[in-house]
Amino acid sequence: MAIRHWVSDDAGYENWLAAHPSGFHANVWSRRRPGYFRIHRATCGLPDRSAMGSVNPRTGNRYAKVTADSVAELEAWALANVPQLAALGPVNYCLPCAPTTNRSILAEIAPNPTR
Repeated sequence: MAIRHWVSDDAGYENWLAAHPSGFHANVWSRRRPGYFRIHRATCGLPDRSAMGSVNPRTGNRYAKVTADSVAELEAWALANVPQLAALGPVNYCLPCAPTTNRSILAEIAPNPTR
């Protein structure tokens, strides 16, 4: 699957997320503000800083999204397309959904309904 950069296309972005639950996405400033790029699992709800009530609240306004089937594809895209990034570091990966590991911190902190 090719990398896709979503700008002002919430419907397409949301369809991609639904069709690729094991994929990854990244928040990026729509105007490529210096250095902002954060990778999440497709199932992570944190990258949604939507301006509800606006047109395309998830992929318009300040943020755009980039989607891919692998973290490596997103890393390569970031280094090629966000000139302010010389390298990726811990700040570029979501801590709660842990996209570079086989586990998610969100699963560990989620309330257990059987307790």
